[in-house]
Amino acid sequence: MIKNILKIVILGIIGFALLVYLTAPKNPNSVEVSQNSKNVLNIDYIPRYFEVAGKSSYLPFETFFQKGAEKYIVVLNHDSLALFKDLYKYTNKNIVLVANISNTPWLIKKFAVNGKLDEMYKSSAVPLIVDSNGSFINSLALNDNTQNKYFIYKINVDGTIVKVNEGLVELNILEKGISEEYSKNSLEQIVKIF
Repeated sequence: MIKNILKIVILGIIGFALLVYLTAPKNPNSVEVSQNSKNVLNIDYIPRYFEVAGKSSYLPFETFFQKGAEKYIVVLNHDSLALFKDLYKYTNKNIVLVANISNTPWLIKKFAVNGKLDEMYKSSAVPLIVDSNGSFINSLALNDNTQNKYFIYKINVDGTIVKVNEGLVELNILEKGISEEYSKNSLEQIVKIF
């Protein structure tokens, strides 16, 4: 009897691991947009609908982006999500955050990541686009998903997009937590870039 229960538990664990492995998305960044004089990054390449943290439905492109308006896009990988949740306290610039979670396995996204992002950003005044399928990251020709990295892009009034900066945050702060002092000091330095 104990052997049968042990076999069922082991097979269940193997089955779950296999399910997570098989549902992991392929690298969405395999198609690259080249940055040369003929093909400049532009808001025309940005997807037309977005999943936004804390919103129940997809929002259209026009909600966040228009030509003629200067705006910043901050792409956040895993650990940088913990730091930037309080960005709205330090600046009133026109900013949109993008959560780069495209390489997270589908099962983990559905059961853990989306709820965690909604909880983290519920009081934030800066919108967070949840890039589950990688289409937004693809439109920026970004293929770096280093765990503790962030990227800052500027949308010019003519609709062109240029990378202004990239940086690193402390490793594993999403799991370990972040101190108020580290958050304050880091965000005060980052807002000088905008």
